[in-house]
Amino acid sequence: MKIALLSDIHANLAALDAVLADLPLVDAILFAGDAVGYYAHPNEVCERLRAIGARCVRGNHDNYVTGQAEPNAERRAAYATDWTRERLTPENLAWLASLPAELHFAADGVDVIVRHASPWDEETYLYPDSDRLGEVALGANQVLVLGHTHHPMAVVAGDGLLINPGSVGQPRDWNPDAAYALLTLPSCKVEPRRVAYDVAAVQEELQALDWGQGAIGILSRRR
Repeated sequence: MKIALLSDIHANLAALDAVLADLPLVDAILFAGDAVGYYAHPNEVCERLRAIGARCVRGNHDNYVTGQAEPNAERRAAYATDWTRERLTPENLAWLASLPAELHFAADGVDVIVRHASPWDEETYLYPDSDRLGEVALGANQVLVLGHTHHPMAVVAGDGLLINPGSVGQPRDWNPDAAYALLTLPSCKVEPRRVAYDVAAVQEELQALDWGQGAIGILSRRR
């Protein structure tokens, strides 16, 4: 079985469409949260995820927009929280609010657990050098899929595997190409993938909307 792992689209429709065009034939699509926030196409992204039958959990930005959590007041404008909430259709807002914090996808003897940030919440950042990574003790034949950091990662955690596919819509690892991953079961083989898209066109659209320069600039950041 082949599963596509996506996370952190952040309303970047062009990046999501590039990933969907790149996808090989898969048996399931699992999404680790943050469909919205930062960028300008929240309705279209929600509708794409629903149309392709992606199994989704909520992220911290999804929580901010639905009012289930409050963002940092100083970052609220940069996150486009209120802008997004005002523009989401009632149907898409209700769909976001209905997303669970955790889902389990069992196949071929493997339990794939999906959360946004950590086993504990939607806010904790887990990088390969994070102290709390040692607290993630998975059992044999368990895979935990997380997002939130916007950095791809695949590490052993206990007797299982922790995977972060990176960010579709706002990579932060000095590579602007949209990131996702393929997971093959039961071998638990992980294939990180990157997809180029027209970042400059997205940035031009955001400039025309008088978007925040930080959110625009990070889309093309390279070492």
